[in-house]
Amino acid sequence: MIHVHLENSTAKAEPFWLTTALVDTACASYGNLPGEARFTVGNDPAAIHACLSTADVLVTSAGVIADPHFPRGDLARIAPKLRFIHLIDAGVEDVMPLTWLPAHVQLINNSGVHVEKAREFLLMTLLALNSRLPQIMNNQWHARWDAIFTSAIKDKCLLVVGLGDLGKAAVAAGLTLNMRILGVRRSALAVPGVERVYGPDRLKEAMALADFVVICTPLTSQTRNMISRSVLETAKPGAALVNIGRADVLDHDALVECLENGLLSGALLDVLPQEPLPASSALWTCPNLMINPHVGADDPTTYMRETMRLLFDNLRAHRRGESLKNVVDRIREY
Repeated sequence: MIHVHLENSTAKAEPFWLTTALVDTACASYGNLPGEARFTVGNDPAAIHACLSTADVLVTSAGVIADPHFPRGDLARIAPKLRFIHLIDAGVEDVMPLTWLPAHVQLINNSGVHVEKAREFLLMTLLALNSRLPQIMNNQWHARWDAIFTSAIKDKCLLVVGLGDLGKAAVAAGLTLNMRILGVRRSALAVPGVERVYGPDRLKEAMALADFVVICTPLTSQTRNMISRSVLETAKPGAALVNIGRADVLDHDALVECLENGLLSGALLDVLPQEPLPASSALWTCPNLMINPHVGADDPTTYMRETMRLLFDNLRAHRRGESLKNVVDRIREY
């Protein structure tokens, strides 16, 4: 009997709660597991110790791991049977470094469950930025009639920074729009559909070629402030930028200046330096900037369904002694 404990964070929006109903639906849909499984659901981090004492698998969010009640400093003793933790978040920066995680316990992230919604969102975003929609909306707010003519997006250059699951969704969006696609990734290995892949050391060279830049990279010690002031200043004049990755990859003060001085024609941020974004933030009033409240890649009808599909795939692999999907690399931090 394998014990799977799901610890819910009510800080999440309701469509993303871990519930008994979600477990029942998943068991009916994906429940052909080798051997038997017992599922428990909790909603109180202060009471999690009892559940962890017998759990083989923990499904939860980064917020629960970061909660003071979670026994990060004594996990091996309190959860002696634990073999993997499945985070329902794609980003894992809030639980780094993994010095609290016993060596025999693997951390799984939720990368990939949001790919289709992200692709649709980026299709919309690229078309909106190509048509200068942020500037048109700004003109509307000021009752200013200014006929802005723009050319078709076909054959324009899209630079995708980070070519994991989210980056590949951006590539798919660009291919749908018949764009030229460049990429930046840690390994600089080729990716289908990408004309050329640059290493991070050649980011400025790639920026100078791009009409659109989409940030999709995870946040690690290597990518923090990756899109810095000096990088933004090498952008092709009139380029537009999207961040659907992690906020701290981008220098927001420099972004505001580049939008104000016209170096960048527009930007859309789906991730913000503080969420919710305070009313006092200069980002709210920055010209030609659209703010999306971190919902671009989240489909409330499929996100948790795909989360449970991934969980059950890994439960089957675990019982068979096979490799798990989406294991976080402790060195790479994603």
